[in-house]
Amino acid sequence: MGRRVGINVARKHGTPDEALGAVITGLRLAKKWSHTEMSHRVGYNEKHLIAVERGTSSPTHKTIVATAQVFGLRASQLLARAERKYLKGRPDQRPTNPKR
Repeated sequence: MGRRVGINVARKHGTPDEALGAVITGLRLAKKWSHTEMSHRVGYNEKHLIAVERGTSSPTHKTIVATAQVFGLRASQLLARAERKYLKGRPDQRPTNPKR
């Protein structure tokens, strides 16, 4: 039996990998899925997906695509969410929009 959904969900997002993991955690919890449920849906090992959520493992392109698809997203949408989370609160890192 897996742990209760929602335990220790506060994820750091100081690195791009941590930000991606925080986004994935948020999506998983919104669906009320355990790690086990998500691993079955994505088709990857539960331990690997936990490491991705924690930001301690960098996912492959295939893992990102599969993860995005189970949430009804494109990989680019998932990565854009992670980028926004990573850049939030980092004014020196935000992309600038040049005036035309």
